[in-house]
Amino acid sequence: MKKAFTLFTFLFSILIFSQELQFEEVVKVDSTVTKDELFNRARSWIGKTYNDEKYVLATEDRVNGELSGNGSMSYRTGKLYFGVGAVIGDVDYKINIFVKDGRYKYSFHSFRHIGTNVPGGSAISYGLLTVSDNAPKPSRGGANNKAWNDIKDHTSVKIKQTIESLKEAMNKKYEGSSDW
Repeated sequence: MKKAFTLFTFLFSILIFSQELQFEEVVKVDSTVTKDELFNRARSWIGKTYNDEKYVLATEDRVNGELSGNGSMSYRTGKLYFGVGAVIGDVDYKINIFVKDGRYKYSFHSFRHIGTNVPGGSAISYGLLTVSDNAPKPSRGGANNKAWNDIKDHTSVKIKQTIESLKEAMNKKYEGSSDW
């Protein structure tokens, strides 16, 4: 019984203290805009926003109104802290867009920080970004709250810009099939 309680406490603490960083919203648009039109708008936006081979659209399901894939952004900073050269790197993440008549839902989640190898040392990667103010132990070295919070702040700013771009695109008529 004591082992079961200990396991339950451990799993519960993981759920409570490691909520991942995510950005999610259901957005209503003009009720006359169809699911198919919103799907085309979202697909077009993804094609323009993620035009590098590194960005892969994993799911493109028109019938169910789902687009899912992977994104990545660079983490660069002008701030100075111990190990900054090895912490600078990329933040990879997942994106989901679901569409229905008159509305869509986006979700940016599973943000993972990957540092960069530096001369004489390996990368310092913080892994999954969470809402915690306290840095987890990175792949090497000790936890650094200044680096951790800077990575999250940088990620939040970039994703909010990406979300604004998505919202603008979802309010513009899809031009792919217009007469030309």
